[in-house]
Amino acid sequence: VGRSMTDSRTEITRDLTIPKLFLRQCRRYGKDKVAMREKEFGIWLPFSWQDYHDNVKYLCLGMVSLGLKKGDKVAMIGDNRPEGLWAEMAALCAGGVGVWLFQDCMMEEVKYIIDHSDAKFFVGETQEEVDKALAIKDQCPKLEWILWDDPKGMRSYRKDFLISIKEVQERGRELDRKQPDLFEKLVSEGH
Repeated sequence: VGRSMTDSRTEITRDLTIPKLFLRQCRRYGKDKVAMREKEFGIWLPFSWQDYHDNVKYLCLGMVSLGLKKGDKVAMIGDNRPEGLWAEMAALCAGGVGVWLFQDCMMEEVKYIIDHSDAKFFVGETQEEVDKALAIKDQCPKLEWILWDDPKGMRSYRKDFLISIKEVQERGRELDRKQPDLFEKLVSEGH
């Protein structure tokens, strides 16, 4: 069915990837449309497609600066929040693979999934998830970085491999200043 692409439909081709579709939608909608919302203290906070793009781009580049390579696994555990979606899309944009864990996974399940997936990165939302990752890190030799989102309870944690999502995004901004086309290059290389 030869259909004109002048309408709003996206042509599905062999080289279309989720990151390419993500980037296309971000460019198409930018600051004008809401990509997602999060309810905080009873108020829905909007994130535009530009917000979504920027958070993913800098998280992706930050993880790349920490050593994320094509095919590497990024394990994630936490509530259904924007930061989890950003982390998954960031991994995909770098050619990585997202590995989601349920929040109520028992410690042995977390260890099994992290170890058997060869996850290099772990992204947890709160101190609870970080504690799970810390408890199994020594038994998972491929796990190099533990990223966290919510700073509550994290003040006394001092490990070289523990880093906040915000700090990772700042590293991503630094890498973007040095290599301004890297993010688009990673997405275009696809996977």
